[in-house]
Amino acid sequence: MIKKKFPLILTLLLACSVMSCGVKASGDNNFTSEYKSISVTKDIPYREGESDAWKLDLAMPANFGGELRPALVIVHGGGWAAGSKSVDVYQKMMVSYAQKGYVTINVDYRLTGEAEFPASIEDVKTAVRWLRAHAEELRVDPDRIGSYGHSAGAHLALMLAMAPESAGLEGDGGWDEYSSMVNVAASASTPTELGRDVPMAKPVWWPIGYIGADHPPILIIQGTDDKIVRAELTEDFVEKMKAAGANIEYMEVEGGHGVAYAEKLEVTDPVIEEFLAKYLHPQEN
Repeated sequence: MIKKKFPLILTLLLACSVMSCGVKASGDNNFTSEYKSISVTKDIPYREGESDAWKLDLAMPANFGGELRPALVIVHGGGWAAGSKSVDVYQKMMVSYAQKGYVTINVDYRLTGEAEFPASIEDVKTAVRWLRAHAEELRVDPDRIGSYGHSAGAHLALMLAMAPESAGLEGDGGWDEYSSMVNVAASASTPTELGRDVPMAKPVWWPIGYIGADHPPILIIQGTDDKIVRAELTEDFVEKMKAAGANIEYMEVEGGHGVAYAEKLEVTDPVIEEFLAKYLHPQEN
């Protein structure tokens, strides 16, 4: 399905401009920014339809120059049944990475109370296709798109890197001529599989179903005392991926399910930033 583009430029003209710092007067009495600034736009629909979940927030550089920029797709957690892009952690990350030179989108998706699995996978894939469809307007390099998520969002971030079009998880959201695959993925407290004998455990819905070398670079951060995502399952996934020849980095951090979300940020934030910058090159802007 091919859909007309939303009037994105008109939407962005209504964006809230967020300045890094003050302004200075130029010779013609106009005010110009002395520091780099970003713009933030809330609740942009990324597909047509009745669901209120099909919206994203966008933060992007406003005066960083005209070069193409990398993009980062942020996916919230909440057990696929709760959570929102409006959570402070994800809002702060969205703004922070825009200030680093990324175009960042912070995505909502249908939760399990609204639509059965794998609707959430289909929705985030649609959001990535929306991003590529508007890459020219947003000055995004379509070959430098990354994803990040925590917990359920981490699962979805990895599916953006690992599940190809042939998996049948693209959904019916449109923008079909564009790829939903990201070029690098970082994740924390990542469910790589879900048990063995439950309805949601179909391998096609989980990273464990896509073991192989032909994937973009992946970072996984795991808490040693995580009672929700078992470290042994994460380690098993990482070992299988490494054995297959995948480009995957693994970091264990002392702590529970909240590492890289509400715990140990002083350790995890620099690792995530360095990993994404290694492959997405925001310094080129």
